[in-house]
Amino acid sequence: MYLFKKNRELQARVAEYLGLAMQTAEYFEEACDHVLKKGVNEHFEVLCRRCHQEESNADDVRRQIELDMFTKSILPESREDLLNILDLVDRVPGKAESVLYMFMNQRTELLADIRKDMKELVHLSVETFRYTVDAARDCFGDMARIRDFSRLIDNNESLGDRLERKMIARIFAEKIPAGEKLLQKEFVVATGEICDLCEQAKDRLVIWSVKRQV
Repeated sequence: MYLFKKNRELQARVAEYLGLAMQTAEYFEEACDHVLKKGVNEHFEVLCRRCHQEESNADDVRRQIELDMFTKSILPESREDLLNILDLVDRVPGKAESVLYMFMNQRTELLADIRKDMKELVHLSVETFRYTVDAARDCFGDMARIRDFSRLIDNNESLGDRLERKMIARIFAEKIPAGEKLLQKEFVVATGEICDLCEQAKDRLVIWSVKRQV
């Protein structure tokens, strides 16, 4: 039923897209580490531009994949599954970029008491996305480890939720204006959404892997 494996050119484009998406996430982590240590400065802006460029490159490849799918030997139902997976995966680099631009545009300095946990949440988010990308590669291949990656993503998503709740509790324990509390919370929630998006993509990958085995 699924003829994806017979389309080597399409496979190569998907692999290229996943690599660019992962590179975007790595630039995101580098930029977050910098802004948490030194705030918004010229180097942070350079890292933001790198992240934006990689995200833009990934979008270009994804759009080419979408066009290719209508000229390759893929059944309509398979095409829909692949497009849904790529759309879910693509939301992660987009969210990562949006978090960086929140820092740049709002010039917000996170409370010192949550910076360590925020760094951990960023690292956890990027690690979770790496598992998601690996799950996608496995799902498009021999599906040998899709369940292993699924467990890793679920575990990380739970850890991310705990970190998020911990930081929000600390924020609202601070004696700062309510508006500042909400602004600080916005950064935590936006970053935590990356793990949630990874879990959504993982769920679709698991479904597709089951359908491929039927």
